[in-house]
Amino acid sequence: MFGINLNVGLISRLFVVACYLLIVPALNGYAQQKPVAEIPFELDGASIILKVKINSYPRVLRLLFDTGADGMALSKSLADSIGLKITSQKQASVVGGSLEISISRGNSVFLDSFELKNQSIAVFENMSREADGIIGNRMAAQYITQVNFDSKKLSLYNFSDYEYPKEGAIIPFKYSGVFMLPGTLSVTPGKTYSGNFVFDTGANYELICFRPFVRQNRLLVDGFKPQSQGSTTSMGVTVPSFTGKAQSFSFSGLPEIKNLNVTLTGGGGAADQWNPNADGSIGIKMISQFNFSINVPKREIHLVPRKP
Repeated sequence: MFGINLNVGLISRLFVVACYLLIVPALNGYAQQKPVAEIPFELDGASIILKVKINSYPRVLRLLFDTGADGMALSKSLADSIGLKITSQKQASVVGGSLEISISRGNSVFLDSFELKNQSIAVFENMSREADGIIGNRMAAQYITQVNFDSKKLSLYNFSDYEYPKEGAIIPFKYSGVFMLPGTLSVTPGKTYSGNFVFDTGANYELICFRPFVRQNRLLVDGFKPQSQGSTTSMGVTVPSFTGKAQSFSFSGLPEIKNLNVTLTGGGGAADQWNPNADGSIGIKMISQFNFSINVPKREIHLVPRKP
């Protein structure tokens, strides 16, 4: 046999170090997590823009990451250029009404080097957006989806591999294709209104309240002072809107956000018949105050306030 000279003290120290290296990652929520993908994004104002390729189409598309949509959407002209095959028709809900749209199924979507397979894409006749289209929340049904505005990265994790950061708050949501969070709005002093609001990174607002909620609570005629009047357009459907200051808005478990801009949708046309199944949307101008993680199996969104 070969002779072996064992240094017992050295081996003991190495064993302790090895155990430390194994244990410490298990105690640190971030250290033990390995994302399936880390996807860089651009910010257009506060909006999240992802660079995407579809099928074998050579051009890189700039798609708005829109958690208020349950899938991808492109304009008909762009879909024709890509060569998408239409497989069905369906009714889609948009702000202020509904539209009949075309659906293309079985597409491959590439985000950086990561591939989402067998994706459906909605095709709209008109899309009044500066980006090439939208990419919705469908990936959140497959992976924990974490957005970090500070590092400008969208990270995807397997459900079993993820733990929330220690700081921040967990907000429960109802899930029906979109994420609806409980919130409390105070438009004028002394009056509060509770509702369910879509967590909507595709809405370029702080907060927008939909027509049924506005009408039910008489928000436009009960002391609200609009600072501007305009219209809200979604996929070609336009409704009147009024924007002004609200006293406060709060999520469950987080401090009130005070003196925020709120947009109230007015009536007329399709807006009076629209049933959105939500009371409004929390938009990107409010959401971007937080880094967040979406956890569909647990029906939770974890919010970490960003440092000023």
